Amino acid sequence: MTRILPRLLGRLERTSQRVSLDRFVLPRRRPRSLYRSVPAPPSFQPAHHPKSILLYDPPTNPITSSRVYDRHKTLPPLPRRFDKPRPRKTTDEDGPRAMTLEERKFWSSPYLRMIASPLRQCIITSRFLPNDFLIRLAIQRIPKSHYPSKWKRPNAPQTLLPDGLQHTKFTVRRSDKAHYVPCTRTSIALLAEPSVKRRAAHGVLVHPLLAEQIAHLLRLRVLQELEVLIDNLEAAAHKSLHRKPATSKPKTPITNPAPVPRLLRRLTHSELHTIRTTQTIPHPGALAVLIVPPLQKDPVTGLRPAPNMSPAPPPPPTSEPTKPLTLPACVLYPTQPDAWDEDGGTLPQEKVPLYNGVVMFPERGQRAALEGLLRRVLEIEWRADQGRICADAGKGGKNGGEEKDGEQKEEEEEAEEGKDMPKKSKSKSKPSHAFLLYSDEESVLRGDTVGIAIALWRLRMFEDKGEDVETQRVGGWEWTKNRT
Repeated sequence: MTRILPRLLGRLERTSQRVSLDRFVLPRRRPRSLYRSVPAPPSFQPAHHPKSILLYDPPTNPITSSRVYDRHKTLPPLPRRFDKPRPRKTTDEDGPRAMTLEERKFWSSPYLRMIASPLRQCIITSRFLPNDFLIRLAIQRIPKSHYPSKWKRPNAPQTLLPDGLQHTKFTVRRSDKAHYVPCTRTSIALLAEPSVKRRAAHGVLVHPLLAEQIAHLLRLRVLQELEVLIDNLEAAAHKSLHRKPATSKPKTPITNPAPVPRLLRRLTHSELHTIRTTQTIPHPGALAVLIVPPLQKDPVTGLRPAPNMSPAPPPPPTSEPTKPLTLPACVLYPTQPDAWDEDGGTLPQEKVPLYNGVVMFPERGQRAALEGLLRRVLEIEWRADQGRICADAGKGGKNGGEEKDGEQKEEEEEAEEGKDMPKKSKSKSKPSHAFLLYSDEESVLRGDTVGIAIALWRLRMFEDKGEDVETQRVGGWEWTKNRT
């Protein structure tokens, strides 16, 4: 101990400035595969065995070694492997593998991943639903300092609190056992009824601000998913910078390299105006559109709000809003105009949600954190584009220099033409406050934005007040198979 403690204290002093103790997370264990080749099923017919089955050796005995015939699943595939492939052991039959194109396409859909989440039973409807469509509530004891004033029972009071709503990188579940309710505000109001309370536990209190606490944690989950995406993108960029350069030059120079798949970008004013007028989002791979206007200074303090990512209740606002919020929280827009089948019926369409950040994040501190995280993702996207341009110019040699000169000439010509453009056309080409989130089979190789879309959709389900009923209506379309 006399040798370990000084070294440990010195290491803590050196790392105290870089790593904070509240964000300390233990590394995850590497998943272990139980998959192995299973022999053919044995025959229990007496004519097929020269002697009794019980007299066979243990490895081939189907009675005493029945576990040899158990089947296990393989490890789930990864979108992309950034680490170097390690040599497999002779006994390892299931190594890590990358996803195929079809698997990446399924993985890039937030709705498929929500449906594929584990099934849990709802205590209100007694039905089994995917976990992402439910809210996890755990029974926890109230500390003595927060006992109700009228509590006179000898045992400690218990209450239902949300558990597992935050990302596992920031917090862990406090209870192994929990109850599940639908991800809506009305279901939280139903918990006060005696019939539902009896299903959860006997004598459990439900505090009146439970719905507000759940909504706050759901908004916090969106911010946490953005921060996890930023950490993954920065880690991938750090690995690419420290990667060893190739010793041999490519045989054929890359003249037209593939563009970097986008994860997030800002829409221009003309693109946002087109979405509002046509009521369609004609962008392939679009996952969601999030409108987050910049925050103004507080009229009382004269300062902009500081970003807030704390799970504690937000502070009360210093000033009341001047105008009531009349915009809907979410509107669903199709990706293309209406299509018709042979019989004249409307075909089902793929729709993309458009979220209003002011309504979805009414607390100014959380909205400031949301805007800051989105700008950090845009900065990483800009660095990726600049790195690709520099790498292409270095690989192309003389050709790359010629292409660069041509690009510079085109930019100069565009700048000269832009001088004569009217101010209205210039303003339409400027970026707006709308952020477009992408996800497809190519973008998942860079980063996973599906977690952000799932967190936004869960918040939308919880805060849905039926304001966008018109966009949720589906025409009477049904596919019937002709029976012969």
